[in-house]
Parts: sequence; C-alpha cells; structure tokens
Amino acid sequence: MRFTIDTESDSYEDAMRTVRAAYGKPQPEPGGRPEVLPEDVVWKPPGRYDYPAWTEEMLRSWVKSLHTVEELDVVWRVCAEPGPPGVRGQVIAEYLSPHLTGKPALTALGVVSRRMNTAARELWARQTPFVIDEVKRTRTVDRSVAAILLDALADHPLWLRMRHHSNPPALGSPHS
Repeated sequence: MRFTIDTESDSYEDAMRTVRAAYGKPQPEPGGRPEVLPEDVVWKPPGRYDYPAWTEEMLRSWVKSLHTVEELDVVWRVCAEPGPPGVRGQVIAEYLSPHLTGKPALTALGVVSRRMNTAARELWARQTPFVIDEVKRTRTVDRSVAAILLDALADHPLWLRMRHHSNPPALGSPHS
C-alpha cells in the first residue's frame, strides 16, 4: 500500500490516522484512549492508578500485533509460569537466545521487550501486561491474563514457527 501525506494541507492527526489505518492499528477515539468499561477489565497493574487496565480484547489484539517469533517466545515463556514468584529475566533471555548467556542475552531481551512495549502503547497501555519487578528481576503474569495470552498465541500465524508449539506445557508447569 502506498499513501501520500501532504505536510502543508494534512494535519498531524489526519496523517497519523492515515498511517494507523495503513498498518491496521486501532484508531484513537476523540480525546485519546477508547473507553474501557469496568466489567470488561481482565487485569489492572497493581499499585499504579495511572496505568490503564487491560481487557480481553486488548490482550488478544496485543498478541496479534506482535510480529516476531522472539516476541511471541517471551510471551509464552512468561505465561508458562503465571503468578508469583515470576520468571527471572535471565531465564527468559536465555530461552529467547539459547546461544547467548549473561549480559548479551539480557541485551537481546531488552531489544525485544522495547518492541513489545511499543505494541502495548499502540493499544493505549503503557507496557506489556506483566508485572516487572526490577529488584527481583522478574516478570509475573496474572493467571487469567496468561490463559488469554496462551490461547491467543495458539491462534497466531507464527505459532508453528515457535519451538515449543508441538509440546506446549500445561499452564503453570515448572521450567526454571
């Protein structure tokens, strides 16, 4: 698809609507984030009143918006062990990049995490639907969120390219 934006006659908002439509991204409601009804909320980040809630539709849309096997692998790895204590970043990094260890693996995870956060912001969330504990260096996902994300992963076009697709674990099985 090709489109033209005339910076002299098109407003910034019109240009962004054109770009979002071309890439199949949700269009913002006038005034910003689409309204989220309390009954539609699946999960809200704890302790952060300013972080928006996630709905099932948002969670499924977020998974659909991920474009690489690496991004999907991070989601799968965190969701494979939902709830506390969470999955350590190093474990996720080495799952994502088994040929790397230590700092290079964490750097690769950081690159993928930034892309995942960008995809979340497209849905009017601030970051991935995980609780990230910087002190413990863990990512934790709520069980109800994990169930939705794992279901959405199984429907993703890249599912068959993920290394665990032929033998997915039961929700909550140990992998550390």
